[in-house]
Amino acid sequence: MEQRLRKLKLKMKKEGLDSLLVTNLTNVRYLTGYSGSNGYVFIAENVHFFTDFRYQEQVKREVTKRARIHIITKGFFDALGSVPGLGKLRMIGFEADKVTVSFLEELKKSLKKQGNFKWVPTKNLVEDMRKVKDQEEVEHIAKAAAITDKTLKEVFRLVKPGVTEQDLSAEIAFRFMRYTASPPAFDSIVASGPNSAMPHAHPTNRRLRKGDFLTFDIGARWNGYSADLTRTVVIGRAGEKHKEIYKIVLDAQRKALEGIHAGIEARKADALARDVIKAAGYGEYFGHSLGHGVGLQTHDGIALSSLAKDKVPEGAVVTVEPGIYIPDWGGVRIEDLVLVLRNGVKLLSHSPRGKLLEL
Repeated sequence: MEQRLRKLKLKMKKEGLDSLLVTNLTNVRYLTGYSGSNGYVFIAENVHFFTDFRYQEQVKREVTKRARIHIITKGFFDALGSVPGLGKLRMIGFEADKVTVSFLEELKKSLKKQGNFKWVPTKNLVEDMRKVKDQEEVEHIAKAAAITDKTLKEVFRLVKPGVTEQDLSAEIAFRFMRYTASPPAFDSIVASGPNSAMPHAHPTNRRLRKGDFLTFDIGARWNGYSADLTRTVVIGRAGEKHKEIYKIVLDAQRKALEGIHAGIEARKADALARDVIKAAGYGEYFGHSLGHGVGLQTHDGIALSSLAKDKVPEGAVVTVEPGIYIPDWGGVRIEDLVLVLRNGVKLLSHSPRGKLLEL
């Protein structure tokens, strides 16, 4: 936390800010370790953390010792107004994407007598820092990925004709709670038959049938950090078309995994897989981006998209998830988590994918 706060203060200085109000709870957690549902961070000469009575014991366990703790009694605006030295400040930054107009107006009104402040909208000061993971973050994500791998292996044993998508989704949620004391990082996708042609299908009461593709897109959470894993299997014996589509997607993912490295343009990373699928004649059936960053949020930071203009930084954790989705028939997606290194990637998820599993 100390290093993150020091880095943020340097970014603030470059932006001409002498203070910053952080209201995005994900950013609050990143900077302080706090996991509750009500908290603010105000960074000036010192770091100030604000929450209410419900969390006054929790903050003793979680919040960095660097922060001065303020328990809100009369309201956040009054509490912020009591910060020592507030009147000396001039340029106060706020997170433009997370602060409402009404909140900002009330903030200005409440602190008007405290000093002549200029309120400066900022964008992605903390989010840009979160794109690159430190060692502790990578370890948390790897642990979440290992639990996800374990859960999927267990749930595979339950797959058989007649079981519903909802049954399997419930089994996944139960195991994540048992292994992590947390619900899934996101709503699990369990999609069979024609439902697997919908990239973000919701589990239904549809019963599995022989000849179905079955796609799982699931992720555990560990210490706040998400995993994200997708595997597609077939119920019973795979037909030639099942094998064809699966191989194309697998080849596309392998091509991307071989070519991604620190400094590659995100759109070029996307093209590595997309070009394979296009060459096989299925380009129109791959309509989403190749991947996204993962961290405290499941979609965290960078996007491996044909529209992205930024480069993939060393230390980013991203998904690599090409897919083919054929309406009214089915679809395949294969997704793995990787840590981006200078000369390649390191896999963080390890569920089998080298051949189409027949369950």
